[in-house]
Amino acid sequence: MVTRSNIPRALPSPRELITRGALLLDVDGTLINLAPRPDEVIVPGSLRIDLEGLLGAMDGALALVTGRALADVEDLFAPLRLPVVAEHGAVMRAEPGGEARRLTLPVAPEEWRRTALGFATQHDGLVFEEKPAGFVLHYRLAPDLGEAAFDLLAGLISTRNDFEILRASMAWEVRPRGVHKGVAVRNIMQEPRFAGRVPVFIGDDVTDEDGIAAAEELGGAGYRVPDDFPAPEAVRAWLASLLEGLHGTAP
Repeated sequence: MVTRSNIPRALPSPRELITRGALLLDVDGTLINLAPRPDEVIVPGSLRIDLEGLLGAMDGALALVTGRALADVEDLFAPLRLPVVAEHGAVMRAEPGGEARRLTLPVAPEEWRRTALGFATQHDGLVFEEKPAGFVLHYRLAPDLGEAAFDLLAGLISTRNDFEILRASMAWEVRPRGVHKGVAVRNIMQEPRFAGRVPVFIGDDVTDEDGIAAAEELGGAGYRVPDDFPAPEAVRAWLASLLEGLHGTAP
């Protein structure tokens, strides 16, 4: 349930946000609760319903902005085909159900992937996540291995200046340089359904800081879990309240 105590004071009113705003939403840790493994997260059915309703009410000016691969997002939110900026900005689908566009980026060598996967296989609790341009080592189930995982990845990319290691929530991601959620926000806000609107970005992790900064630079606002919303449940409840508020029934 949404109460005045768990909604940031600075958020625009439901009608103002829906008519003038653009909602840009991180997925893991923001819309949905984190899980020990990225393939174990759960998307509540009510969230799909609310996102679909908001997408229609906002004339398509709602997008998921995530580090996940587009295929993962499709699977999680099926049958919805929302606007998505995936892989920290490397892939963008600006139209609901439209075609995705991919930036031309370097791809992590297969040798790196094999090495990282082998390392994860040899150490209980490490989880390897494949992405089209890079990959992730998750250590949520093995916190003591975080430093060793970083050292391995740092050694892999040490001879290349076109890749970097991104710190995420209990994870290290190898990704091409030059893509981040700030790029994602700026690019999506140039698209017809978003242009001229005020961006409101919500995230939860260090990977979202660039997106928050970009939204603020564009005259909008950024919010974080748990600083502004205590948990993903509060974000989902607030999204539900937007539709209620549009009809004059929000608390």
